[in-house]
Amino acid sequence: MEKPNQFTQERLIAMVRTDCHRQAKSAQTKLDEVVECLGDENHLGALGSFSGLDEDVLALKVFLTRIAKITVGDATDLDS
Repeated sequence: MEKPNQFTQERLIAMVRTDCHRQAKSAQTKLDEVVECLGDENHLGALGSFSGLDEDVLALKVFLTRIAKITVGDATDLDS
């Protein structure tokens, strides 16, 4: 019998997917700000808006790679 507080693999996957969606929306917001600043010919504003975006995208890739390995398995080369 499963304990009520115990996560099933399906619940864990669903939670990670939800968090990945949140991370992607956050990155999209930052990138939209970069694009808007560039459209206004404000390269310094674009650079400021870009702050942290690279770390956000890298973290998202790590989580997506891990979730893919859980759901698909290690047979695929997802680290490239």
